[in-house]
Amino acid sequence: MKDDIRQGIFFGINAGVITTCGLISGLVQTNISINILIISIISLAISDSASEAYGLYLSKKAKDITDFSSGPLYSLLSLFLSKFIIVISFLIPLLFTKNLKVFKNMTWVLGWGVFILIILDLQLCKMRNESFWSYFIPHVGVLLIVVFLTKYFGNLINNLK
Repeated sequence: MKDDIRQGIFFGINAGVITTCGLISGLVQTNISINILIISIISLAISDSASEAYGLYLSKKAKDITDFSSGPLYSLLSLFLSKFIIVISFLIPLLFTKNLKVFKNMTWVLGWGVFILIILDLQLCKMRNESFWSYFIPHVGVLLIVVFLTKYFGNLINNLK
């Protein structure tokens, strides 16, 4: 049970950071409103959390067809909750300002995302007694590739006439 919960939490936090940073990076290339940003992030929190959680549940059921434990259900719940919370946490600046500049310049988005990844990677390297950098460098690499590509395509599509 504990392993299943941990698997869901790590999966949810990682996916939450990377997908939300990518979504925001693409969205802010357009003239969006605060409402569109909020709706997009809430929609991502609900739909992507549910989709990935159920996908992990099915994957665990298919991996071991003789396992009738509650483990897959614990993974489903922990993934859904952790990803939902992480994705929604990117809306924190809106508690203090309604200025989209906080999102458009990507300072908050990347800063918050990297901060969460640092905590995640520190925890994992501590549990596995491995180097922090062996997790953090690839993690940031994936994050930057996703942000670059979504920003590039968001800008490209926004400039189509």
